[in-house]
Amino acid sequence: MATLSFTWLLLLLGLQYSFAADHNIQNTESKILSILNASFPVQELLYHIDVWRNDAPLAGVEHTVSSNLESVIRSEVAGDWERGKLVLQFANQARTVQLKEAIYTALWKELQQTKQIYDPSKILDFYEQLSVHTDVPLELMDLVYTAFIHRSAQLLEAPFHTGSPDATFPLVNSLVQRLTFSTLDYLRDILEVLYDAVLALETPLSVVERLSYFTASLTQLALANLQLLDREELKSTNVTVQQALQANLRHLLEQPGFEQEVEATLRAEIYASLPKEEQLLYTARKVCIRNVTDPSAYIYECPQTYLICSNPADQKKAAYFIQRGHSNDSRPQFAFYSAFWRNRYILMEPASVGAYSANHSITKNVYSRVNINWWRVEYGIDGFSLIDAATEKSVLCGGDPSHWDGEEHHVYTRRATELAAHRGECTWSLEDCSDAA
Repeated sequence: MATLSFTWLLLLLGLQYSFAADHNIQNTESKILSILNASFPVQELLYHIDVWRNDAPLAGVEHTVSSNLESVIRSEVAGDWERGKLVLQFANQARTVQLKEAIYTALWKELQQTKQIYDPSKILDFYEQLSVHTDVPLELMDLVYTAFIHRSAQLLEAPFHTGSPDATFPLVNSLVQRLTFSTLDYLRDILEVLYDAVLALETPLSVVERLSYFTASLTQLALANLQLLDREELKSTNVTVQQALQANLRHLLEQPGFEQEVEATLRAEIYASLPKEEQLLYTARKVCIRNVTDPSAYIYECPQTYLICSNPADQKKAAYFIQRGHSNDSRPQFAFYSAFWRNRYILMEPASVGAYSANHSITKNVYSRVNINWWRVEYGIDGFSLIDAATEKSVLCGGDPSHWDGEEHHVYTRRATELAAHRGECTWSLEDCSDAA
């Protein structure tokens, strides 16, 4: 039925041209009749109509003919977009540019009259279908693409105008899922229009916070955060906004699949947006760890024991490889493997019962050992702290001479609850020691 209907469409197209042609009517009709009487298959019929049209070039009535063609095509589709797809399939077989353009333009106008126009995914489908056809006017491609971008941005605005992280947006989720199969350039253009709109209506802080409401792939979230980070509206000294941005980035890094799923260029941009210590945790091949209380307090093995001390600068001994992992609750954790000894980690042995008391809140239980030991990182203003990942009850500290033994300047642990009161001695700085031998 669809093939028969399309045949009549082609015949009608031929008739439109016949009445517009500046030739003898009788000759024109005889040519049309010869085509009609031949009963060609659809593709061959299209060829003959095109050949006939080339024999009868139009003079000064192109606009009228194009409009008539579009009207015939649109009446054939009649709001049934599945029939529109059928018409589009035959467009490449048309042998005249005018006929092709009439088909493309008519289908775009017809699409705008259906409910499909409210679904960005349908516009994208049409755009991608057009992109595989030849001779589609660039102006039309731009028009369809712009409609897709703006309709998508309008749809994605919804989560930015709600204060509830529990709100659900099925259409938004559907569009985001559809975009996972398309080039990231589409998403870049959508985000540009989206941020123009929401930042004109919402505060920068609310936009940053509500971006976390989206359910999207890690790659999409990485791009969305980076593009938001680059907006002029967010390049301020507002500490709360900057902290919210950093929280979004850290949330991405906490995802176990981040390094596997996000392409290297986007990962590099994310890392470059982090404070110095955080960058090095993800980018440096080897690092040196120094206590912030002393410029010559690098941690590595004590001179005479397997305990860990804070020692003078020595890149060879102080360099550690970083191993990254995730705990059972998906939070990132780190292990430090000696580049000098090759088979030893910075390890905290469990404190004995009663090791911490009201009068004695530190214990010397940090060693160089062959067993791996995971540490959780807590970021501060001047550096970071290392919390024992297994218990989260102990924090690594150093720099207090009262706990040293001669030339062995031992590091030690305190209760994690004491971190705020002893922030200086329990804060560390990272240096890039990737070039250490």
